[in-house]
Amino acid sequence: MSSAILIKKQEEIKKTFCPVIMKESDCELSFGKYCGKNLPERMECARLLDFPSIYSLIPQGSFLYHFIEYCNKVTDAPDIFAFAAGLTAISSILQKNVFMKWTGGKLYPNMYILMIMKSGGRKSTVLRVLKQILEHFDTEDGSLIYPSDITPEAFYMIAQNRPYGTFFHGEFGGWLKSLEKSYNKGFKEFLTDVFDGFSQKKLIKGPNGTGQLYRIDEPAINILSASTIAWISENIKEADRQSGFMQRFTIFYAQQDKKEIALPISNNPPNNLVEELGELLSVEGEIKLSEEAKQIYEEFYYSENESKKRQSEIYGSFHTRLFTLIIKIAMVYCVMRKDKIIGKEDMEYAMQLKLILEKYLYSVYDKLIKDKNQETLNKILNIIADNGGIIERSKLLRYTHMLKKDFNNFIETLIERKSIAFIAKKTKTKSAVYYKIIGD
Repeated sequence: MSSAILIKKQEEIKKTFCPVIMKESDCELSFGKYCGKNLPERMECARLLDFPSIYSLIPQGSFLYHFIEYCNKVTDAPDIFAFAAGLTAISSILQKNVFMKWTGGKLYPNMYILMIMKSGGRKSTVLRVLKQILEHFDTEDGSLIYPSDITPEAFYMIAQNRPYGTFFHGEFGGWLKSLEKSYNKGFKEFLTDVFDGFSQKKLIKGPNGTGQLYRIDEPAINILSASTIAWISENIKEADRQSGFMQRFTIFYAQQDKKEIALPISNNPPNNLVEELGELLSVEGEIKLSEEAKQIYEEFYYSENESKKRQSEIYGSFHTRLFTLIIKIAMVYCVMRKDKIIGKEDMEYAMQLKLILEKYLYSVYDKLIKDKNQETLNKILNIIADNGGIIERSKLLRYTHMLKKDFNNFIETLIERKSIAFIAKKTKTKSAVYYKIIGD
C-alpha cells in the first residue's frame, strides 16, 4: 500500500460485506474482534479489505506468524495480544544487538507495551507463553526476564551488568500502585528516562555509610503488562500522563473475546519456535533506512492529517511518541527478514500499525478521561454533602485543591446536570456565592 493511499485510508472506513455475519458492516478485523476464522483466512480478509488491521501486518512464514499461530492453539486470548507479545519477544531477544543512530545516541527497538481488556480476557496467559520462550535463553550471566517485584537499588545492581531485559507485570494497575510506595521512590521517573536509552548512574549507600556507584549504560528495557480500564483508572494519576510516563506505553486494546477454548492446555513451546527466535541473534550492528523507507516515512510524518494529530492538546504527545515507535517497529520487521536495511515494506507495516494503535489509544483514554472526570465531579459533590449540602464557593475551591479554571469547568458541568444550584447571598459586610446540592 503506497503512503499516499495509506494517508487517505486513515479518514475512511468503508462498509464491507462480511461473509460471517452475512451483511454489510464495518470490518470486524479493524477493531481486533474475533470473527471465527483461522489465522490464514483472517489474513486473507485483511488483504482483500485493504484497510490496516493486525492481520495485514503478519508476514506469513515469519516468527510473528508462527508465534500467533502457536498462541491460537494454547490460549483464547485475542490475537492482538499475541501480536503484542510477539513484538516483545523479538525486542527482548535482540537485547542491544541492533540499533539506529538517533539524535546523538542510539535507538534500540525496546518497547513498553500495555494490553487492556476486561477481567478474564486471558491477558496474563499470553505473558506466561512469552516467558516460557524467553526462559530458554537464560545463561549463567543472567536472564532476559527481570524480577517483577524489585526496588530501584536492587535493579541498578542487576542492570549494571545486564542493561537489557523485560519486565512482566500481570496487573498494570497494581504495579502502578506499588510504584507509589516509599521503597519505590523515583522508580517511575527512572523508567521514563531509560526508555529512550539514556545512561543512568546512582550512588547506593551500604549499612556502614559507605557507598558504591552503579551505572547502567545505554539500557534497552522492555515492559509487557496487562490490565483492565477499571484498574488503571483507579491507580493512574494525571502526573503519569503529564510527565511522559504513560506516553511511553503502546496500548493494545481488545474489545471482544475470541472464541473460548475449553481446555487451554499447553506444554512448553515447540523447539522450532524457540530456534526461530534464536536465529534473530545473528543480526547485529547498525540498522539503516533505505531511501524508499525514508521517503515514505517523511511523507507520512509531514502529512496534514498527522501534523494535526501531533498538535492535539490531549493526544499530541502520544502521537509524537508513536512516530518513534514506527521506527522501532520497522527495525523489528527488518530483523525478522534477517536484514539491516529497513525497506519500504518494513516501513509500511510500521505506519499501518500506527493507525491501528491510535484507535486503541483513543478508545482507552476517552474512557479513562471520562472516568477521571466523573471521579472529580463525585469528589466535589461529596465535599458539599459533608458540609451540610451547601458550601461557599471560596471554601469549596480551597477544599478541592484545584486550579480555578478547572474548578469552574466542573462546577458548570454540575449545574448543567442540575446536580447543584448556584446561590448568591448578600450580607451587610460581604457578598458571597454558594453551591447547594439540589434536593437538599
